[in-house]
Amino acid sequence: MSRDALVVGINTYQHLPVLQAPAHDAESVARCLESFGECRVVRLPEAITHQKPEISQRGGVTTALLEEALIKLFKPAGKTIPQTAIFYYSGHGLQRQAGIQEGYLATSDANPAVGHYGLSLHWLRRLLQESPVRQRVILLDCCNSGEFFNMLEADPGARSGTDRLFMAAAREYEAAYESLNSNHSVFTQALLSGLNPYKIKGGIVNGHSLTDTVNRELKSELQQPLFESSGSEIVLTRISGMTSPAGDTPPPLLERLQKLRYGFCPFPGIAPFEAAHSEFFFGRDEITQTLVDRVQSSRLCVVTGASGIGKTSLLRAGLLPNLAKGEGSTAWTLRYVALGSSPLASLAEAFVDPGAVGLPRAEQLSRAESFLQRGADGFCQLIQALVGEQGAAARLVLVVDQIEALLTPAMPDHDRRLVVDCLTTAVQNAHIPVHLVLGLQAHQVESLNEFPDFKALVADHSLAVPAMNYNQLKATIIGPLEKVGLRYDANLVYTLLLDIVSAPADLALLQLILKELWLRRESTPKLTNPPHLTLAAYAKMGGVRHLLNQRADELYEGLTTSEQAIAQRIFLSLCDLGDGAMVTRRPVSLPELVTETMPEPAVVAVLDKLMAARLVVAHTQLQFPSCSITAHSVPGWASAESDGSLAAIRSDLLSAKPATSLPYFDIAHEALIRNWPLLQECLQTQGPRVKQQRTIEGAAQEWQQQEQPNHPDYFLTKTRLNEAKAFQQAHPDQLSVLANRYLQACDRYTKRCGRQRHLVRLLIPLSMATGMLTAYGHSYLSQPETGFSLAPEPRVNMITPAFNLADPPTSADGDNPTHLGSPQTGVIRTNMLPLSSPLPSPPPLAHRTAAPQLRAALTKMTQDLEPLIHSSNGWKATQTPVPPVAAHPSSNLPPANQVVKLEAWSVSPDDPSVIIQIWCTSTQAEPVCFTSTAARSQPGQP
Repeated sequence: MSRDALVVGINTYQHLPVLQAPAHDAESVARCLESFGECRVVRLPEAITHQKPEISQRGGVTTALLEEALIKLFKPAGKTIPQTAIFYYSGHGLQRQAGIQEGYLATSDANPAVGHYGLSLHWLRRLLQESPVRQRVILLDCCNSGEFFNMLEADPGARSGTDRLFMAAAREYEAAYESLNSNHSVFTQALLSGLNPYKIKGGIVNGHSLTDTVNRELKSELQQPLFESSGSEIVLTRISGMTSPAGDTPPPLLERLQKLRYGFCPFPGIAPFEAAHSEFFFGRDEITQTLVDRVQSSRLCVVTGASGIGKTSLLRAGLLPNLAKGEGSTAWTLRYVALGSSPLASLAEAFVDPGAVGLPRAEQLSRAESFLQRGADGFCQLIQALVGEQGAAARLVLVVDQIEALLTPAMPDHDRRLVVDCLTTAVQNAHIPVHLVLGLQAHQVESLNEFPDFKALVADHSLAVPAMNYNQLKATIIGPLEKVGLRYDANLVYTLLLDIVSAPADLALLQLILKELWLRRESTPKLTNPPHLTLAAYAKMGGVRHLLNQRADELYEGLTTSEQAIAQRIFLSLCDLGDGAMVTRRPVSLPELVTETMPEPAVVAVLDKLMAARLVVAHTQLQFPSCSITAHSVPGWASAESDGSLAAIRSDLLSAKPATSLPYFDIAHEALIRNWPLLQECLQTQGPRVKQQRTIEGAAQEWQQQEQPNHPDYFLTKTRLNEAKAFQQAHPDQLSVLANRYLQACDRYTKRCGRQRHLVRLLIPLSMATGMLTAYGHSYLSQPETGFSLAPEPRVNMITPAFNLADPPTSADGDNPTHLGSPQTGVIRTNMLPLSSPLPSPPPLAHRTAAPQLRAALTKMTQDLEPLIHSSNGWKATQTPVPPVAAHPSSNLPPANQVVKLEAWSVSPDDPSVIIQIWCTSTQAEPVCFTSTAARSQPGQP
């Protein structure tokens, strides 16, 4: 039998007065329906506190959101129709007079000034007329709620096969009031009394008994409730195990005790174990004893572990009951608080008398919070005042759970620092009689970086809660069943363990399944045999697959549109598509889930809801400590600091920094991946896109892990970068902030490489041009000057005779003419120089102005030699006209075979076709110089 309930309590309004009681009323009704009505309750507005849903004190509910929730309740989509649907509302009720009188349930965005009153009761009536739900219950606690009954005249009445119960807190012209004696309203206080099955004879509450109770308790009130029912009896609440009203004759005491015993569920479901349920807390004996020993011997112990692993149950049902046994000489005062949205108020709860109620309790809370506002000194004073009257041996064990609440973005920085300072100071001051036990999710340890002292204490005094093994999980199933005396199928235990073992959220999922199985237990009418948990019931409910799908659907439908987009991206990121058809779990870190359009606070808020529903768990991935033990250096790498010896390696390992914890998130069970229809549809339609995105994210993560190196091995090639940028433009809201930053780095690197290649293309021709210019300049500068040139003196080992002196002519040669330029006796023989002579030629016009001293010397030498020429035997040049050559006396002529060298040359000023050469000896103490002439041959002439 499926029973659904929608419970709404609105305190906050934008344009109407703020109320105090509705949220508290709605939460009390929701818990009553969950505990005794066996209902699946949806709360509006909902908040997650201590990993449990509750009505938000400050949240709002819009008209659209309330209409959507009512449609899901009374006209659900699909074939799964609940047997009973219950709607409870507490808040403002409005009336509108516009020709006709109409009633409304005021929502948070209601604004009568502009004609918006909230949810129309006329619309609600039409919805009920079309509802396929068989049993419908409407409970309205608001002003003018009786207007709902005025519209029932148009209702043709209950159809055949349908049952209904309608209750209103006041008539259509009356107001509904809050109670002066409690935090509830007048109507809801009477309603809660009537829904309590322990106050009803027989233990079963139906519509008739509830109407009688409410009518009796409100008889003397200003407001008078209205009731309407039709059809068969509707059972609202009952004591577990009772299926029919008790007879007039009370059952035997043993039977009543058995009913109470079998009517108690030993499995808390999604809620943690309480201290009162410690006898049903199995499977954690070893870690519980370790924790007790640590707390007794140390002034600080920090219990860390993954979300959903059972830290709160360990503290409340394991640690506190064991310390309460009072073993030893120390008197332990035990206090447990769980931090919430107001950490100072939560911490002040530890210093309030547990038995105080009403005004005394409020006064104690106010005084304690005022002390905490003073900081660490006020906190220490509260501790000393609490245990000071119990003697010197007294110690306070203060358990502060949910420390991660301090690290939420919405937490005021002043409150965060104040609480951390109080805890740190209390631990560091040894004279403070307190032993602190903190509960912290392991993935939040790295978030304590802004509090280095506190983080160091956490690291030094942490106790990690391990995952449960096979035998421990088996004990959590069998132990509570045997404690209560319930029967079970052996194959059921085996099947449960096969489905749960190795799942990240194994303990939380197991408790959810066991509670659902307990609700589906088989029992005889008179309890002749204990109730029985069967494998058939587990198969009928669909196993863990059905449970996860149901919770996932409920959670997803309760999210806003933006939150649904974030949840969809989270679930896709948690799936490893791989290369084959099998999709498996994939742990991811928070930076991969944060995008430009999905900021970190919004992602964290959705993750909190998924973890509270036990669909996602948070773990801590350990990285090994880094130590330099490399003995050989590699070119391009950092030099090795260790010598490679065993002692150095041991020293490096001992001095290595402790491992750092990186938070990552994982899906609760792979059954959710394989069987949740919504996720399967997303994987089929978006699988290729996810694979391409995963490639970019993987490269970005590797680049980040290597501390963002500027090395080509970590950047995408140009082709892959273009594909990634195209994906970024097509899906701008899918890549994480890290991936976008990585693509920017790749783009900068690609542009830088392009500029370098372009620069190289420019430098190659520029270098060639520079080389050519350098060679040309060197050649130009090294060219000899024109005109009269002095021949360089050759090196000694390269001196060779430039010519041989001719011997004096003999008588036999008297008739033969001598060579050109030769004197009569010992004259140097000259030959004609061809045009291809290696002697450089002066410029054509420079011969008339070059070497004026040489010209004067040659002129004088010609005049001195003129008599010698005329006295010769009539010899005359037979070829080209050559100026006469002077002939020195034989005593002044150089001897034969002397080494001479060309000192200078010049073109004849009178005949440019004749070259005048000056030769000097180099072997005598005083060199002897003489001249010779040579005719320049024409081209083609030898």
